[in-house]
Amino acid sequence: MSKMIRIFLDDVKRFTCNVVSIIILIGLVVIPGLFTWFNVGACWDPFANTGNLKFAIANEDTGYTSDLLPVKISIGDEVVNSLRANSQLDWSFTSPAAAIDGTKSGKYYAAVVIPKDFSKTMMTFFSTDAKHATLDYYDNEKLNALAPKVTGQGADTIAAEINEMFAKTITGSALSIASSIVDHMDTPQAHDRMQNFNTNVSDLADTLNDGATALQTYSDLTGSAQTLLNSSTQLVKNADSSAQSMVKGLQSAKSSVDGLTGALNTSVTALGNAFTASATSFGSVNSQLDNLFTNADNTANSSATSIRNMATQINTQAGDYQKVRDSLAALAPQLKTDSAKTALNRVLTQLDSLISLQHTMADDLNTAAQSINDHVSNSDGQRQQITDLATQAKSSIDSISNDFNTSVKPDLTAMNAAFTDAASSLTGGVAQLKGAFGDLSGSVADGDAALTKVGTSIGQAATAMKETADRLTSFKDRLQKALNSGDIAKIKDVLNSDTGTLATILAAPVQLKTKAVFPVANFGTALTPFYTFIPLWVGSLLLAVSLKTNLSKKRREQLGNPKPYQIFLGHYGIFALVALMQITFSMAGTLLFLRVHAVHPLLFLATGWLSAIVYSFFIYTMVVSFGSAGKAIGILFLVMQMSGANGAYPLVLLPKLINDISPFLPMTYSVTAFRGAIAGIYQNDYWIAMGRLVLFIVPLLLIGLILRKPLIGFNRWIVAKTESTHLIG
Repeated sequence: MSKMIRIFLDDVKRFTCNVVSIIILIGLVVIPGLFTWFNVGACWDPFANTGNLKFAIANEDTGYTSDLLPVKISIGDEVVNSLRANSQLDWSFTSPAAAIDGTKSGKYYAAVVIPKDFSKTMMTFFSTDAKHATLDYYDNEKLNALAPKVTGQGADTIAAEINEMFAKTITGSALSIASSIVDHMDTPQAHDRMQNFNTNVSDLADTLNDGATALQTYSDLTGSAQTLLNSSTQLVKNADSSAQSMVKGLQSAKSSVDGLTGALNTSVTALGNAFTASATSFGSVNSQLDNLFTNADNTANSSATSIRNMATQINTQAGDYQKVRDSLAALAPQLKTDSAKTALNRVLTQLDSLISLQHTMADDLNTAAQSINDHVSNSDGQRQQITDLATQAKSSIDSISNDFNTSVKPDLTAMNAAFTDAASSLTGGVAQLKGAFGDLSGSVADGDAALTKVGTSIGQAATAMKETADRLTSFKDRLQKALNSGDIAKIKDVLNSDTGTLATILAAPVQLKTKAVFPVANFGTALTPFYTFIPLWVGSLLLAVSLKTNLSKKRREQLGNPKPYQIFLGHYGIFALVALMQITFSMAGTLLFLRVHAVHPLLFLATGWLSAIVYSFFIYTMVVSFGSAGKAIGILFLVMQMSGANGAYPLVLLPKLINDISPFLPMTYSVTAFRGAIAGIYQNDYWIAMGRLVLFIVPLLLIGLILRKPLIGFNRWIVAKTESTHLIG
């Protein structure tokens, strides 16, 4: 130990012996911190400055005139006037050609073109053939470096805000026009138009009601699939490891939840997984029964208890299948094709048979358990009967799964997309669901918890949509009562009393209250782990390039010819010291200068310090053991950790290869622990990540202290060959 300390102190003395070496030391310490501060500061809250984004608006609307209304109506002009008063974005009003060309050139972030027939289409809401008014939206995706689907902000957020604002303006205009029509209620045409208007409001309320019912059914379906997955897990608890692994894999399966369509598809996919898991669980029942019946003579009470537990689990699964059956039956009216309806009816019939079969099997298991307790020697016959029932159940579930996946699921998936499109066409506000559901894919690591969140979110959306439908129905009823009375004052009072509220409702019928479980102050804070540990790794590479990793023969003699392991560990001290100075300088600036908020500041510092030790020891060991090839290994790990450490993009969005290598990258655990220190700790996730980070030191010690010795001759040969080129250093 004394020689290792002596080596370390000698290194420190040599590193600070003159001005040049001190300047180099300062540079090595400062560079990673500057890298971190610059990038975190640049990403602090880029989407707070959307007012600087130039949006082009081109209005081609020719307006609407009729014999009913004495003045020309131009809803496009009303939209433009509304936007002029809005400072949310930097609006530029120009011609359609200039708007589109400016978007292509990058002059404008995006462009909105109001078509010529905009007012005419809007006025169809007062006819028997109502159509949805549309606005043409152009955006230059080439200008966006970060995909809006990943960040949940940026272009998609801005588009959602535009949709909502436009929808409010359009709907408010429609109600204002309706109020103008009332001024001419003495004509039959005006009365008919108002009646058509109220009929269309009623149709809109009915559509929202249907949508709410469908969403609630999907929420129930998600819950049913989840309970079926869980009961299948219980049923294979005592099965062989392969069956357990398969069912647990299906239970924890994750999928990217992108918007309302993604959430609905997640429900359907979860049900398909549940069928597969259930079939696997029944496939394992026979082997479990064989073991239980075989051991019945020796452990009668234990075997009987296990068989009764199995009966209980099968009865539970039968109840889960009943919930699945009821949820699917509720979705049957929504299916569009006759083939899908026929297939679903076949699935429902098979589910009825399966549920009955499961109850019979559970009864037989309870009877067999009692026979074992009573020492009745009919176990072989009972075993065969129960085994046959298990085989039938597995065959039935396989058939259900096949029919569902091949004939029902495709139609449900298509229906999900159509339903979302229909909801979005009603208003722009449904697009807000995209961000709410999109958060699920990256924030929930456990598949079971993800299903719970998806089901809950869909249920909340259903409730909100139902409330909107009820408010529209109330408006419709009040307006109809006023129309029936023929009292113009009452009609105008209904139309004018709640114009703003109705416009808001129609603009955004689904309002989800997003509650951040572990809130992060801003975008820059969220990227702090990534922009802290990437430069820290680079800093360790710079150390390996700037400092010698071996002691010269003369120095070894001066230090009393220490042993190789003493040189290895003692000389690492200077690398560890500088790495700790690098991360301390970086984190101090992050906390004190940038004001990144960390819930656990001491753990924040501890994570950085441990990461500095692991990273510097990794690079040091690689270079000492493999020479220049070790530096290449360090760079290779840097490249892999740019994407594979879960620092910027959620791993579920990245290719399978990246997901496979992520657990073998030290930065993965640094990022996880750092996020826990910044936003909050869930159970022991912080300490688990820190423990796994420490484990990287073990193989590094093995390489540096034991495996390095056989490589010494090889490294000398490599050095000789590279130096012989008089080019490669």
